[in-house]
Amino acid sequence: MTSAKDRIRAGAERARMQAVVQPQPGEDQEPVAAAPVTRVQEDKPRKAAVRAVIAPRQKDIRKNVDLSPDQNDRLGDWQRAAARELGVARVTAQDVLVALVERLLADPDLSEQVKKDLHSTRF
Repeated sequence: MTSAKDRIRAGAERARMQAVVQPQPGEDQEPVAAAPVTRVQEDKPRKAAVRAVIAPRQKDIRKNVDLSPDQNDRLGDWQRAAARELGVARVTAQDVLVALVERLLADPDLSEQVKKDLHSTRF
C-alpha cells in the first residue's frame, strides 16, 4: 500500500512531465512534455500570450453598513411596520436595502438628492 505522500509525489511528477499545451484554433499540434526552464535566447520570436477568458461573477456581492444604535432601532421599527402593512411575517434589512439601491439606480432625481445629502454631510 502506498502512502498519500507517495501518491501526491507521483501525481506531481506525472503532471510536470505531461504538461499539455492546447493547440490554437487552426493549428495542428500534439501535446508535448514541458521542457526544463532555461535562460537561453530563442532564435524564433515567441507567440503572443493568450489570455484566459474569465466568466462574469455569478454570485451576489456582500456589502456591509454601519448604523448607529438609533438608526438601527428606527430601521427595525420601520421594518416591523412595513411587514404589518404588507401582511408578511417580516421585512429584512436585506430586502429594504436591495429595494433602495434599485430605486436609487433607476431614479435620477433620487440619485441627485442622495448626492446633495452626501455633499452636505461629508464635505
